[in-house]
Amino acid sequence: MKVQILYTMDCPWCLKTKKLVRESLNELGVKAELEEILIDTDEKARKYRFTGSPTVRINGKDVQDESIKSRCLPCEELAELKPTTEFVKQECRCGCRIYFYQGKQYPYPPKEMIKAAIRSNLKVAGK
Repeated sequence: MKVQILYTMDCPWCLKTKKLVRESLNELGVKAELEEILIDTDEKARKYRFTGSPTVRINGKDVQDESIKSRCLPCEELAELKPTTEFVKQECRCGCRIYFYQGKQYPYPPKEMIKAAIRSNLKVAGK
């Protein structure tokens, strides 16, 4: 199994997402190749079909089918106040990716969503 975490520099939700991915794999006893991909240019965004930070893909499939962005005050402040690349400022102004799981909205994929995606990929692989 291959798990990718795509993120922008200084994303306020990426550390939590990385932690949740690792915890989910450990709790399910799944060995996986974990790849963290910093998206810091338009070229990388196109290459990886980046849909917003943070993004988690398992075997190439996003943990949430639909990608939605919404206003994020920490990111808006980051874009205005902190020295960072133009790409990150542009992404921050566009809004952060949001996730919906069991009727709630999250600024990162919740652990149960990640675990469900892992389990689904294990079924597809026949394990």
